[in-house]
Amino acid sequence: MEQTDLLKAQSPAALAEEFIVKSIWNHRFPAGSELPAERELADIIGVTRTTLREVLQRLARDGWLTIQHGKATKVNNVWESAGPNIISTLIKLDPTITPLIIGNVVSLRTRMGEYYIPEAIRLDAKQSLTLFDDLATLADSAEAYAEFDYSLYRRFTFVANKPVYGLILNSFKDLYLKIASLFFHHADSRQLTLTFYRELKTACEEQDSVKVAECMAKHRRISTEIWTEMLQHLPPDFGE
Repeated sequence: MEQTDLLKAQSPAALAEEFIVKSIWNHRFPAGSELPAERELADIIGVTRTTLREVLQRLARDGWLTIQHGKATKVNNVWESAGPNIISTLIKLDPTITPLIIGNVVSLRTRMGEYYIPEAIRLDAKQSLTLFDDLATLADSAEAYAEFDYSLYRRFTFVANKPVYGLILNSFKDLYLKIASLFFHHADSRQLTLTFYRELKTACEEQDSVKVAECMAKHRRISTEIWTEMLQHLPPDFGE
């Protein structure tokens, strides 16, 4: 399938990165293959070898490539080697995977939360309760709800002594906020979630981790129904 100019190169380095990423995604350089030699590839793209080398190093850090000293650069299967930081690029390359990406991100956030948030209540209910201090002044907007939701789930990771989960949330913050804003664009979703936050706060006040788990499971079931419908009618410009 022919791709449009999705990555919008603005410099020789960006042009080289765009060319290589698209070539990998479109199977010109399929996973498991080797890139052409630096000199040849630089000539194909029309950039200097120095620029190309910098781009290759960056793409290797992102998981697209494996650079082997004295050997040809190997193309990776990014689903197996890359991190969440390339998700936005993947959506731009192929918008049809957007529902899959969103569903995975929502599931990750929700399922992780169902594990570590009850744990946070067990460890320190008083500290957990302070995470709701701004709830009373939460503005009724999609952006405000998205920011509050991200902050709440992220800060709970530290109360639960699960800092690696915090790092995971850090790694796709921008996408998290974008997806959350999509959900909270609807007033009914904001009201549903506000009720959830209040129930969660009450469970913290009661230091009841079992009630927290039940509250979160109930909210997951209801919100999943909403997401199932939303994923069938995503805005066409979501990946932009």
